[in-house]
Amino acid sequence: MAIAIALTAASAGSPAMAAGWTRTADYYRWTGFNALERGQGVATDGTYFYYAGPGGMVKATVANDSEVASSLVPIPPLLSGTYGGDHIGDPEYHDGYVIAPIEDGRNGYQHPLLALYNASDLSYTGRYVQLPLDQMPGGVPWVAVDAAAGLVYTAPWTQDAAQGTNKLVAYRLDDLLTLPAGSTLPVASTVTLSQPLSRIQGAAMWQGKLYASVDDSAKSVHTVDPVSGQVSYAFHQDVESGDEVEGIAAWDFGPSGGQLHIVNVGSGWKSIFLYLQHYSSAG
Repeated sequence: MAIAIALTAASAGSPAMAAGWTRTADYYRWTGFNALERGQGVATDGTYFYYAGPGGMVKATVANDSEVASSLVPIPPLLSGTYGGDHIGDPEYHDGYVIAPIEDGRNGYQHPLLALYNASDLSYTGRYVQLPLDQMPGGVPWVAVDAAAGLVYTAPWTQDAAQGTNKLVAYRLDDLLTLPAGSTLPVASTVTLSQPLSRIQGAAMWQGKLYASVDDSAKSVHTVDPVSGQVSYAFHQDVESGDEVEGIAAWDFGPSGGQLHIVNVGSGWKSIFLYLQHYSSAG
């Protein structure tokens, strides 16, 4: 069961405040198996959080983190056996589906996949697509949906801080939802980033911009304009330097603002320690 813990709000001089994002005073924390179920990423529809981790998938209420559905072995035998899928990254929610990026780390990241699950109970729909390996040679750690533009975004993975990821890859959302299972998803476009970013662990759309959770030395969040590729620093996450920042979810409140929710793996603990922080914007 999750434990809600009160935190001190970010100080007025913090980067998050300066950028218009303020960390709220509450967060959720998990250890052990509960952490394994949530350790890679999060998505939301505003009522529920949808978590993915090495140990499964979980659906829980936003209001009090009450678990309503879970899947201990979410990757079906076809995807784990034929393609070697062994790892789900930062997922996305769209129109009743949870879209999960699946990687085959034990096979050297040769089969990047996106699979669709029913958001109601996290059951696998039978629908999946392959991503072109030439665009995603290092796996697919996250996926983001731009419903207004009808596009789905991924980016190549890199740990190289000097080189970084230099492009955003866009696919048509309709292709993801309608192409026969197992099809290779055609690339709609690629956008060159104005500056490379390394270790992008998750991304989510908010008010026309892609918000990327970056596990760099600054533990930062950057925005990416999906049309121009312009990258801008948004804020420094309020975490310890040894923590690992993971996936991110966004909820748009319209003119009144919105929230970003970011999963983090804590450092300095003998057991697995995971926590979810919330950042609010006034719009």
